[in-house]
Amino acid sequence: MLGKFLLPKPGPRKYQPWHGYLVLAVIAVALVLGVVNYFGGPKTPTSTVPSQTWRDLNIDAIAQPVVTPNPVVTQDPAVTPTPAIVEPTPTTVTEPEPSQSSALTANKTTELSSANLAVPFTSQAPTGVWDALHEDACEEASIYMVHEYFAGVSAITKIDSTTADTAIISIVNYGETNFNYGLSIDASQIAALIEKYYPTFQATVTDNPTVADIKVAIDAGHPVIVPAAGRLLGNPNFTGSGPLYHMLVIRGYDATHFITNDPGTRLGQNYNYTQSVLMTAIHDWNNGDVMSGTPRIIIMTPKSQ
Repeated sequence: MLGKFLLPKPGPRKYQPWHGYLVLAVIAVALVLGVVNYFGGPKTPTSTVPSQTWRDLNIDAIAQPVVTPNPVVTQDPAVTPTPAIVEPTPTTVTEPEPSQSSALTANKTTELSSANLAVPFTSQAPTGVWDALHEDACEEASIYMVHEYFAGVSAITKIDSTTADTAIISIVNYGETNFNYGLSIDASQIAALIEKYYPTFQATVTDNPTVADIKVAIDAGHPVIVPAAGRLLGNPNFTGSGPLYHMLVIRGYDATHFITNDPGTRLGQNYNYTQSVLMTAIHDWNNGDVMSGTPRIIIMTPKSQ
């Protein structure tokens, strides 16, 4: 008898107005979370270090041979000017040659607390199409970003997606056609590709770089292209655990981080990696055995510089 009152009566439930409101509320929450996820920044903060362009640094003027005095430069009237092509021989203290450092640090004269080059950004899939070509186009995207930096393209906004995509596909096709390169290419192949595709540029590969080596290059106005074991980077914006092999551009640094343009994510502009994480991750392709690959960096500069 008691069950008669406790059990619900058979038949369809009557529709209640709040059911519709509940459905609408669920849809609204899902939309808000989707928008936040799409437009939200990376979990690792992006850098706030002000950026400098290639022209800001005046590297092009400094590197040219002196033929005549620059009309903008004034000399102390008390000093007798020497012939324009004759430079005084330094007589200051000469630092001993480092025992375990690359040639990059040999001429370092300044120590900056931070620097950030105005390298424009594109992901390796600028239009959002992550097909087989674009999944492995981080090398070509890195080359293209550095080229555009030296060309004076603004780093304030991302490079136009269609323009970037056309350029990346062109570099990929050039490498496959002229070098028979596969999907992933190592540092020496990157250097050869740079000098062939952009004949006015040169590329230098440095083995076993140090943090100081990278800072010296940045201080000179030269972005650094880095091959890496992608899964050691721990970037939360990568799909899954990240790519086995990856390539990105170091554009600056502060006391504890390297500032990068990471083409592996649309959120990679001005992206911070701790120096220890990035230095641990730097490894060349090594025929697919990336974790055992030699740490290497590539520095791409105009030949006139």
